[in-house]
Amino acid sequence: MRRWWAAAALALGMAAPAAATWQQASSRHFVVYSDDEPDKVIEFATRLERFDKAMRVMRGMADPAFSPTQRVRVFVVKDVPTLQKLLGNRNAAGVYMPRLSGPVAFVPRKTNDTGKLALTPQAVLLHEYAHHFMFSSWGDQPFPAWFVEGFAEFNAPMVFEPDRLLIGAPPLYRAYGLIDDSLVPMRDLLTMSPGDKRLDPNQKQVFYGRAWLLTHYMLLNNERRPQLAAYLKALEKGGDPKAAAALLGDPRKLDRELNNYARRKLPILGMNIDKLPIGPVTTRALTPGEEAIMPVVLRSTRGVNPKTAPAVAAAARKIAADYPNDPAVQVALAEAEYDTGAYAAADAAAARALAARPGLREALIYRGMAQSALAEQEHVTDPARWKAARQWFITANHQDAEDPWPLVAHYQALRSAGGAMSPNAEKGLDYAFMLAPFDSGLAMQVAAMHVRKKEYDAAVPALRRVAYDPHGGALGTMAGVVLTAIESKDSAAIDTIAAAMDSKRDDDGEEEK
Repeated sequence: MRRWWAAAALALGMAAPAAATWQQASSRHFVVYSDDEPDKVIEFATRLERFDKAMRVMRGMADPAFSPTQRVRVFVVKDVPTLQKLLGNRNAAGVYMPRLSGPVAFVPRKTNDTGKLALTPQAVLLHEYAHHFMFSSWGDQPFPAWFVEGFAEFNAPMVFEPDRLLIGAPPLYRAYGLIDDSLVPMRDLLTMSPGDKRLDPNQKQVFYGRAWLLTHYMLLNNERRPQLAAYLKALEKGGDPKAAAALLGDPRKLDRELNNYARRKLPILGMNIDKLPIGPVTTRALTPGEEAIMPVVLRSTRGVNPKTAPAVAAAARKIAADYPNDPAVQVALAEAEYDTGAYAAADAAAARALAARPGLREALIYRGMAQSALAEQEHVTDPARWKAARQWFITANHQDAEDPWPLVAHYQALRSAGGAMSPNAEKGLDYAFMLAPFDSGLAMQVAAMHVRKKEYDAAVPALRRVAYDPHGGALGTMAGVVLTAIESKDSAAIDTIAAAMDSKRDDDGEEEK
């Protein structure tokens, strides 16, 4: 049985795991997977929970109930080379993927950096989770790129001491960029994003460093804090970014102030651990089937394309043959088959998963997605068959009404069927965006729905969410174009863009560090 695992690992181009058994740690906001010792995985998850609590307490925020499907799944792999091979990116040290099916992060257990200036795995993950925290908590608020990254960098270097947490420590791994304003002057920092092609690698590092410094200054300076609030409020009302930036004063003066600020002993906030209570963190070893299929899960979760999907599916089939009744293995197979377009095989695998574990969320949804895809592929016009496919999403929704994935899948199936759209399905799509405002692809679907109905005001919040995302990519550009058309009341341009919006899909909305 073990040889199948090794064959699958080789088929995916990945190294076999260390001797440690893969562990799953579960807590209120996170599900952590790591092939490490149980106590270390628990400690890792506990720090993440304490981090979340500290951010809430510091801002006086509640921690409302939410679907457990929206906990962040964190996959901790061996090291940076392993991570980069998985991601297909030589420069990445971590990645966050804000997906409505469940947000995901990949981080290394160790990095190649050492010393005080090292970018640690903890800092990578905290940076990524700070993004998730921001977009989950204030999903309808458009934030400028510098503040999105500055907020993440402000929180990422959090120091965990035995009895307290220290917040606001400088990200020493950005030391190069803290005071070098000549490469990215304030006028550029306030209007550009780190993904801007005009920035070279050195300028990108300076962008992150200066964004941290400006955020630190604005949040912890009593005189500047009201200016920051007014600036963000102006953006929320739809103000021009350059005009809103003027509320922060002369950019050259602000650069000088930041340089002086960086040379001082900067304030750091301390929070006692006893003021940061968290819920339980539990751990378990993965079952033999779950561990065997982990290389497939890692690759599928990271994302595949038409070129890579067949190898992942082939590896999944080999492993699944040894675990025909393991629900986790069969769900992983269903996903891999679906990604190759083998919809009948995906449906069969999901059916086996449900037979082993009735009501399994992923199996319900993959049955519905596979059957919907088959109906579309076969140009089915029989309403009964489409209704049967959608019933899987309805069943999943009844199990968890706060899970956005079934709501979106149900809406998409109705669209694919080509019949009349249900008002309840449209309401469901809107509600899904409320539940998962961090997903840019979902935001664009919501915007497209309202644009088609000429409900332009209703489309604006979703469009702003994407347009202001520093990692919005092509979706961000498109959202900006639509916003401009709406603001100029150019109905012809809006109608032309609407079809393209509706067909455009997100590329994971990911950020790689």
